[in-house]
Amino acid sequence: MQHQVLPLSLRMTAFLLSGLSKPFPGLTARLFYRLYCTPPGTKMRSTHQELRDTAHAGNLTVTRYAFDERPMKINTYRWGTSDKKILLLHGWGGSPFHFKQLIGTLVQQGYQVVAYDAPAHGGSDGKRTNLVQWTHVLEQVMMQEGPLYAIIGHSLGGLNAALTLSRKKVQVPRLVMLSSSLSAPDFFNEALRLFKIHPVVMPPLQQLIRKRLREDLNEMDLHRYINQIKAGKIFIAYDTADTLVDEKEITAFVEQYPSIRALRITGDGHFRIMRQEPVIRGVMQFLESA
Repeated sequence: MQHQVLPLSLRMTAFLLSGLSKPFPGLTARLFYRLYCTPPGTKMRSTHQELRDTAHAGNLTVTRYAFDERPMKINTYRWGTSDKKILLLHGWGGSPFHFKQLIGTLVQQGYQVVAYDAPAHGGSDGKRTNLVQWTHVLEQVMMQEGPLYAIIGHSLGGLNAALTLSRKKVQVPRLVMLSSSLSAPDFFNEALRLFKIHPVVMPPLQQLIRKRLREDLNEMDLHRYINQIKAGKIFIAYDTADTLVDEKEITAFVEQYPSIRALRITGDGHFRIMRQEPVIRGVMQFLESA
């Protein structure tokens, strides 16, 4: 993996958090937690607007957390009318419309495609969100949608799907993970390194997550769930040019999980993998395999 470089807009924040981290680990943990629960805004391109205009838009009502039953509205989008329903899950700061090329191919091949704006994304409720909330929401969406033929998740959407299928009482015949993270703890450790935040911040950060989300960060790690993902078949595609996901980590994970079908490409990186022709072809072959 090529190490990610912070955008200019975050460098001053990183400088501040780095300076605070060793003398004030608790304060730094709270500031960092707030930052990483606030997704970046996503610009709606004209091509995405056109795709949204072709969708049947709606919404679902879910609860925010297992311990918080306040209602939350989730915006949904549908294309096609087939009984073979595929659910798409975008990544952090992403959008269902980033799957534009894949949506077109899936509908053309006779699938119904369902997608939704994750909490605090697009038109869905919320200003801040996190992976714990994502798994809770996905479980409810799956129950409300009924039988699915497959789930396709990109980046954090793929990790969300795999963790939900491992830890919740839901299952799916096929799971596709595209440039997906494998571990929330590793994600946080890499982010702390990127911000040059002292490691002393990690223990209070984990404690904060346990207090606010009633979840142990270390449990949000797919390495703990080898052969426990409740999907009949699993396909993982990843890119050697990805600067956000470690290809060596994914390769090692696939070797431990021999039932997974994997595709490794050298393409245009993390955010463009869904539009790569070899990946789309590989996904379609996987969905259509016996």
